[in-house]
Amino acid sequence: MIVVNIFGEIEPIVISKKLGIMLSNHPQDWQEGLIETMEEEIHHREYDVKKYNGLANIEQYNLKKIVEHKNFSGILGLRSEGYLKEIANKLICISVEDFENSMLQKKNPYIDSPTCEIEFAEKWINLYEFLTKNDCNKRNWMPLTCMYSSEKSLFEQTNIFRTIYAEMSFDIKMDPIDFNQSKIDSLIDYGKTIDSFLEKEENFYMLDYILTAIADDSNYNAYHLFKNYSLIEMILGKEDFNDSIKFDEKLALFIKLDRYVNNEKNELFAKMIRQIRNKIAHGDFLGVRKKLEEYAAHFMKNYYFDYFEYSRENWIYLNICCELDRILADILWKAISEGSRVRNGELL
Repeated sequence: MIVVNIFGEIEPIVISKKLGIMLSNHPQDWQEGLIETMEEEIHHREYDVKKYNGLANIEQYNLKKIVEHKNFSGILGLRSEGYLKEIANKLICISVEDFENSMLQKKNPYIDSPTCEIEFAEKWINLYEFLTKNDCNKRNWMPLTCMYSSEKSLFEQTNIFRTIYAEMSFDIKMDPIDFNQSKIDSLIDYGKTIDSFLEKEENFYMLDYILTAIADDSNYNAYHLFKNYSLIEMILGKEDFNDSIKFDEKLALFIKLDRYVNNEKNELFAKMIRQIRNKIAHGDFLGVRKKLEEYAAHFMKNYYFDYFEYSRENWIYLNICCELDRILADILWKAISEGSRVRNGELL
């Protein structure tokens, strides 16, 4: 079960019928554990305030300040059980509630999220985040993030209050209740889009593969590059092209022209990324370094390399991976929103 940055009291909402995914308030029998998690966050914060006293601008979490903040007006209020209970009662979670009738049975008939794997609901929202943050959000879905994962909470510090404080820093231009409803509406539309994509049974296995590949990967390195390029090949259908140059031409269609001026530059980008990926695949570490420098010469001429933050090689990987994230997100959007694989810049 995961908690996302939506707040309020709602009736349970089915957001993906085919995957059995539900949006609801945190169940009462889970709230005690959630409150304990928030108490731990408060204690960690108190320690950090003492540790960095005067060295960093860190303040203790103020529950009264949260409940009374204008961004939660009409949502949070004082109750006899206290501020923590009130906040816990207004958190909203995503979970698989109808596993028995979901397509997840195709993968594992016993459980939707095996205990040693990332929760399916978290992988599902990770894809949502990937699409919304990479400049391909054609329906203007609201940004959302995972505040809490019951699986991760066993091993990592949680970020409920950090995310809540981030919400408080926004100057929202609408009523807080309407603002949170717009987040719910975005998730409902996302769920409908995924369900439409899943009309074809084979697409379930493609979606599951994509969700697993994207989940919890924030390391912009050779392996991220390799993975993203492989996903692009899978969705575009590399086997449909007779030679690599033809595939480069098709991939170039998904590179924004205003980014690299003209299609010739786009095709050069596609070619160089393919060559770098191939060098990585064959363990040619010297060849990789050479190709990375060629890439930098063409696409990072005016780039500021801060070598106190990253080595030169990792700056280049970071640049490539950010570009590939955006390209992959655009291709994924076309595939998922229109329900099929992409061919020649269009869908079948």
